[in-house]
Amino acid sequence: MSAPQMTVAIDDGGRHATAYVPSQAATLDLRGDTEQDLMTAVFAQAHAEARSSGRTITVAVSGGDDTAPMRLEVDPDQTIRPAQEQAPAQELATRERPQRRPAGGTPVVRIQDEGSEPTVPVRRPATDLTPARAAVSAEREGGHDRTPPARPRRPVSGLAAPEIVPGTGEPARLGVRGRLNAMLGLSLAPKAQSPEMRLRAAESVITRALPDFSVITVANPKGGVGKTPFAVALTQTLADLRGASTVVCADFGEVGGSLANRVAVRPSPGNDVPALLAAHPDPDVDIRPSALSQHLTRQPSGEDIIAGRRGDTTSVLGEDHAAHLAAIVAQHRDILVADTGNNPLAGSWQWAVRAADVVVVPVPLRWDAADAAEEMITELAATATDVLARTIVVITAGPGDAPMVEQDTVEALRDLGVPLAARMPFEPLFASGERLALSRLEPKTRAALTRLAEEVVKTISGA
Repeated sequence: MSAPQMTVAIDDGGRHATAYVPSQAATLDLRGDTEQDLMTAVFAQAHAEARSSGRTITVAVSGGDDTAPMRLEVDPDQTIRPAQEQAPAQELATRERPQRRPAGGTPVVRIQDEGSEPTVPVRRPATDLTPARAAVSAEREGGHDRTPPARPRRPVSGLAAPEIVPGTGEPARLGVRGRLNAMLGLSLAPKAQSPEMRLRAAESVITRALPDFSVITVANPKGGVGKTPFAVALTQTLADLRGASTVVCADFGEVGGSLANRVAVRPSPGNDVPALLAAHPDPDVDIRPSALSQHLTRQPSGEDIIAGRRGDTTSVLGEDHAAHLAAIVAQHRDILVADTGNNPLAGSWQWAVRAADVVVVPVPLRWDAADAAEEMITELAATATDVLARTIVVITAGPGDAPMVEQDTVEALRDLGVPLAARMPFEPLFASGERLALSRLEPKTRAALTRLAEEVVKTISGA
């Protein structure tokens, strides 16, 4: 005789569940102020069912953030374990119901319909060095400029996980299964196609070895679009997964920007770009790791930052200064994230975009921000033939957005040939002006940043 089965369907919000209770032959509504409270209520009901029947019952859970159904066994003594046998076919037919996809969809997605041609078409990059990038390479013939030359990059066809997914046997940390593991000491693995497994696949890409020292430039000439918080958070994500002492985020504003005001650990006086350049005037001379670290400020996620010009505005950060800074950093770091200013005519801005392996363009859903980004990309495309193949536009949500901006922006990107547009959820901490730490960001933001960092690494490595 099969065990009685209690079926539980959790809604997308994770605060409400509909439970069919076999002893009462009725459906009950269970609620909790938090996801943990809800799961406590679910298993309190399951324990009551097992005690009243005096036998083991099966609890079938579905829905929530992790939409993959699972089956657990609950004994009268409150022991809980994964069910070893599949439910009979007639029980499956009774309890299965169509599952809704999580609200909001994938945090960072290519703007296209599944199974159709991409809305934003892919243009294959040129295989030869452009004159601008060739000039950058020629400036550092001594070998210290490790910025890789332009190379053929295969267009990214989608955000699908690789065939071999790392971490398949590890217990789930997210969704319903992750909550059950944390609460009950279980070791339920995430479902193969769950969002958690997709994030684990992204993490494995981010930790790949890179061809050489790489530059990621965050640029949009419009002020107030979130370049600095975006650069900080992307740097944190890369360092968190690639390890400490691998990534530096530098302020490339010609007279200094707000980078020092948005990071978790404020730089000490003298820890800035001018001080580093003055201390090491010849980029062709090797610098000891400890000497470099003296001018960097370590952050909680393991990344280093270097502030821009602070106080002294009598001179500006020029093109030669930017190349000099990159040559020094390249001796002991893998990645430089350049937080640019708002002046595309500045020498530091020009170098950061021209030398970038990836150009990331934040675009809030505002007409002024979208127009500025479109004009910038149009001009870049006219001067550097391979820039479009290494450009990622990130559409960011926020209060007061104009949704129609997204459609027009995507249409413009299609016409320009930008290969990838990504969508980021609204992050209150970005808009607040507060200092940023990865642990304080909302889970959906961290997931989106992980997916975006994956695309950045793919672009750098030509995958």
